[in-house]
Amino acid sequence: MIEVLENSLSEVFLSKIRDKCSDVVTFRFYLDRLSKLLIAKFFEKAELEEFKIDTPIKEGIGGLRLKRNVVFIPILRAGLSMLSSALEIVPDAFVGFIGTVRNEETLRPVNYYLKFPIVDGADYVLLDPMVATGGTSEHAVNTLLSSGIPEGRIGIVCAVCAPEGIKRLAKFKNIKVVTASVDERLNKDGYIVPGLGDAGDRFCRTENVEVVESYGVEGNKGC
Repeated sequence: MIEVLENSLSEVFLSKIRDKCSDVVTFRFYLDRLSKLLIAKFFEKAELEEFKIDTPIKEGIGGLRLKRNVVFIPILRAGLSMLSSALEIVPDAFVGFIGTVRNEETLRPVNYYLKFPIVDGADYVLLDPMVATGGTSEHAVNTLLSSGIPEGRIGIVCAVCAPEGIKRLAKFKNIKVVTASVDERLNKDGYIVPGLGDAGDRFCRTENVEVVESYGVEGNKGC
């Protein structure tokens, strides 16, 4: 199930991070703002439970809080750009990480780093600014499923996605995807059109500098 954020501010923020003239400070600032709106959208209809609170005027009134625990899992490395935003919306959430690379022999994604808590009954939210082919997201979902996390407790939050990626994720009938935009298509190089460019590079400021990469498996290259 896909939900597209329809909000005037989200359109403004999305325009800022799409603009190739936005510097790293501007990109980070507006991706943070957009991420907060997306996380709020994800939990818009979350189940709540009552508890008692005291106001300065009256004691024992009914308050509300999220009924289930939350586990945020950024998909490395670009997903880190959304983590602090997510924790500002749900500050008591658990945090885990999934790092994925492409095996150059099989061309299939494999995990080079994996660490997340198993929290009974929690909602697991994968964070990634872009869902392009959907291969990395699909692999991350399968990783959670293989760890015993029910499909109905897994969601994905992304800034933009491609129709090809959404189609690939459609096999998961109970997973909610929240995004600010379903863009036109993928180009021949696998980039989303119009997209954001490489969100990981833009956030980490590594677009025009030499980068050392090592995943512990010789010959493997990051997705």
